[in-house]
Amino acid sequence: MGDRVLADKKDFDVIIIGGGPGGLAVGSMLAHEGASSAIIERSPSLGGRYRSVDFHGARVDCAVHIPVSLDGAVEKTYVYRLFSHLGLPLEYKTVPWPMVKVSQDKPGKMDFFAMDPKLGAANFFAFFAFATGIEMEDSTKKELQRITDLCEAMSEEECRKAVNIRFSDWIERNVRDPMAQMVLQNLGPIIGAPPKDVNFGMFANAFGTFNRAGAPLLWYPKNGTLESAVIDPLADYYTSHGGKVIANRTVRSIVIEKGKAKGVIVSDDQNCFMLAEYSAPVVICAIPIFEAVSQNILGRKFLTRDWAEVVKQYEKLAIYDLSGFYLLRKDVVPRDGLGYFHFFDTDYGIPTYVGDLSLGSFVNAINEPKGKQLICSLIYGSSEATYFGIPARMEKVQEGHRRWKNAVEKAFPGFNSAIEFEGMNLQLNFTRYAYAVVPREIDIQSPNIKGLYFGGDSIRSIGTPMSDKCFQLAFPICERVLDYLRKGRQ
Repeated sequence: MGDRVLADKKDFDVIIIGGGPGGLAVGSMLAHEGASSAIIERSPSLGGRYRSVDFHGARVDCAVHIPVSLDGAVEKTYVYRLFSHLGLPLEYKTVPWPMVKVSQDKPGKMDFFAMDPKLGAANFFAFFAFATGIEMEDSTKKELQRITDLCEAMSEEECRKAVNIRFSDWIERNVRDPMAQMVLQNLGPIIGAPPKDVNFGMFANAFGTFNRAGAPLLWYPKNGTLESAVIDPLADYYTSHGGKVIANRTVRSIVIEKGKAKGVIVSDDQNCFMLAEYSAPVVICAIPIFEAVSQNILGRKFLTRDWAEVVKQYEKLAIYDLSGFYLLRKDVVPRDGLGYFHFFDTDYGIPTYVGDLSLGSFVNAINEPKGKQLICSLIYGSSEATYFGIPARMEKVQEGHRRWKNAVEKAFPGFNSAIEFEGMNLQLNFTRYAYAVVPREIDIQSPNIKGLYFGGDSIRSIGTPMSDKCFQLAFPICERVLDYLRKGRQ
């Protein structure tokens, strides 16, 4: 997609910074409504964390992310709604929320558990028994059900008012049963971050899912990688409806004059970093807001005091996940299984999360070499057992990489000896920085700069999980931007 490069035009209705899923989502919606816009992307191609990479003959996601639905059906996700709105097809396959437990005492065997949508909150009773080998007391089950009911009853607005409350503190103050406290305090591998780093409003919004939908649903495109199934159709739609893409360009600064966005200053990284200015009354920052601030694309002086505090807290949780890629000389992991699951290793005293495993075939790796098997890993860098630090410390990364391989070897003996090629990729985590405990939730529109909006996944703690938030935000951003443009032309 690097050939989609703007030639001469410098004036637009809207300029979008970043051509990842968030930038493309709102860009496609604006193009659908006839607004003149340009996406500025610093890389040669679009896609952000949805890009594909080539790995020894195979083409696969650069970061293994399994999309999630909190509403029990893929059709209720915002990426599906966006594709339907634009008239684009999006076929998918689903998988339950699966976890396996391994031990060196059981080589070649796994204890298996998957969330059952029919069980609702009772999934946590079953998960506790799976992880510990102990059945919960009825009093603990009753307490966890009470908490699930409380979370389900909280409105979105009530959840937004609770973003300043640390989830771990809320547990200590509001959960009476000691065992229920322990269960909730150890939900880090499921939430994606330790409870001490998560605000209660975000947790309540997500935890109510177990009553509303039974359990979150994991899914993936039926055909193609995330880039070919999601990014390419959106990019084609965007450009065919008049949108312009400026690739290999880095936004150096958002131009703000008298409290209004006026455009951006861009450097041409392939031409001695020559500078150019592109004008627009609307600028949408579709890269993480903390990146825009730290790189001085958006000067801190343009943030209100409360927004500056939020950005500061987000930066603390802007840590890296680790993806791994393994090309095996032969099939070692059965291809007829689920294709994706969380690994817990019991040889650390208690079942300890070490990462996720995905079959290359499940994530639709393209051109997987004949007679070989591609395996992918994803290790969340925000759990206490796999925390890589900020910036990522290589010794911690290597330790997490080793622990994952050791766990897989216990489940599938011969895995390590079958590795022909292996590689690793560090990438910024999706959304979990927005779980931070903050004085208020920041929104899609700057409170003090007219014409400045924010997309992507780094704003709004309350909403859908992971990258689906990029598509969720595209709808209200498009509506507000079009309203602003109409008023400006009157």
